Amino acid sequence: DIPKDGGRFDLPIALGILAASEQIPLGVLEKYEFIGELSLGGQLRAVRGVLPTAVDVQLSGHNLLLPRDNADEAGLIRGLAVYPAEDLKAVVNHLQGGEQHALPRWQQEIHQQAVEYPFDLSDVKGQFAARRALEIAAAGGHNLLMVGPPGTGKTMLASRLATILPDLTEEQALESATIASISNQGFDVNQWGQRPVREPHHTSSGVALVGGGSQVKPGEISLAHNGVLFLDELTEFDRKVLDVLREPLETGKITISRAARSATYPAQFQLVAAMNPCPQGRT
Repeated sequence: DIPKDGGRFDLPIALGILAASEQIPLGVLEKYEFIGELSLGGQLRAVRGVLPTAVDVQLSGHNLLLPRDNADEAGLIRGLAVYPAEDLKAVVNHLQGGEQHALPRWQQEIHQQAVEYPFDLSDVKGQFAARRALEIAAAGGHNLLMVGPPGTGKTMLASRLATILPDLTEEQALESATIASISNQGFDVNQWGQRPVREPHHTSSGVALVGGGSQVKPGEISLAHNGVLFLDELTEFDRKVLDVLREPLETGKITISRAARSATYPAQFQLVAAMNPCPQGRT
């Protein structure tokens, strides 16, 4: 009853056909789960949403075989045996047995890497009162509204709030990475452990903020989970768009319902907003 979305089932379908025609042993498939898109030439292409798939595979006790370009993402799951492959032929040779054709298990040490941001609060010169307010907001988990004329560094300050927040736990990092993995933008493993900072434009719609669509994708508030949601030019946002923030700010989650399905996404974020004191921004 669930419609096929993307090419993630191409590799499992191809292997099912090969097993049914007795070209590969059926029993060996029981130890693995497969995900990946196939090109016309048999090459494996990367797909989105690998991280939540890898979590379920690890819980099931199976091994995961997937495209090489997705190996970094799947390798974030501790204890999961990940076997990346370049093409269908390499997968078939691996399943047919033989040490000379066996795919190597993916090794990754990203958990030991220190979290580094491309910017830091030390970049801000002066602005002692604003920096103090930022530190208090970070210490107490408070939301923050900054009012001031253009060019006073409101955007610069807001983007650096995440750098002084406590480090994410591994569970929190996995939550944020999983949400990004199933979104249209995908997940960059180089951002593992970083608190997300989302800055939607003031012309964004309510759907862009809370999520939606035919496949019910997460919106900006869920992509900012465990991080910072920065709304610049707060007074330029449509009032109906701002109203949709009430539920996630109170409950820390958002439920999106459509005719065919519904989904609940976490949305625990610190809201930072900035605005000018008047339309001219001078007084």
